[in-house]
Amino acid sequence: MKILIPVFIFSFLFLFHAIKATYPVVLMHGLDQNATTIKPVINWIHKYLGDDVYVKSVEIGDGFWNSFFYKMFDAVNEFCSKVKSDPILKNATKINVIGHSQGGLIARGYVEFCNDPPVHNLITWVTPHQGLFGFPKEEYKWLDKILQSSAYIKEIQDTITVAQYWKDPLNYNLYLEKSIFLPYLNNEIADKNEQIKKNIMSLNSLTLVLSNVDDIINPKESAWFAFFDDKFQNIIPYNETQLYLEDWIGIRYLDENKKLNFQATNCRHEDLPLYCESDFVKITLPLLK
Repeated sequence: MKILIPVFIFSFLFLFHAIKATYPVVLMHGLDQNATTIKPVINWIHKYLGDDVYVKSVEIGDGFWNSFFYKMFDAVNEFCSKVKSDPILKNATKINVIGHSQGGLIARGYVEFCNDPPVHNLITWVTPHQGLFGFPKEEYKWLDKILQSSAYIKEIQDTITVAQYWKDPLNYNLYLEKSIFLPYLNNEIADKNEQIKKNIMSLNSLTLVLSNVDDIINPKESAWFAFFDDKFQNIIPYNETQLYLEDWIGIRYLDENKKLNFQATNCRHEDLPLYCESDFVKITLPLLK
């Protein structure tokens, strides 16, 4: 009996620890940021889940500069490589991933084209999943001006990250022909990649966070896989798009199996990883436990 008691206690503590254990968390910052910019998110995770939760904030290229000037598929490949080569992550059974803005596209690219180690919950904050067409915010008008006239020129596609998910609803065929990233990420191309769909379907959940006051991506509903119609007059809801109806990437499957979550916040686009701790606690934290 004296031997059994310590064994029982040890087993209980082991089981308790296993229940409490969380998957490692990987962060991907957005446009106009770098890996250290979103340090508040790391602090929030450790504050609520404990310092023993492993968190990696991935840097692509040199960070800030390359968030504007880089090939998006190179960014996805670099993200995959850095996750796979990390001594902690490479041995993880699963990971949770949070992507902010443009970083959400890179994070989804990881799921679709790598997913090793596999992602459990993918959370994207204000990510233009269906692309964008215009920058309402004044400080990005210089970029808006370039892309309105030249987004699909090869040199621009090869250089500017945003050009690679710029979707002109009035010139959809030109977008399909010239864009070197988003049509492939969203499986809009004629030769569909079935592995993309399989990988997205393997997620435990996909959570899409939209900002009600977003003045950076247009339309803001792109964060929920919605987009402009071909006359640039109305927003087509996510579940009326061809991407959803024909289930090109698996989000219809997730939706029908209650694994697709829509969340909204009144936090500004750029503030989500910096100042909006209460939104993090309400929306994201439960998905990391």
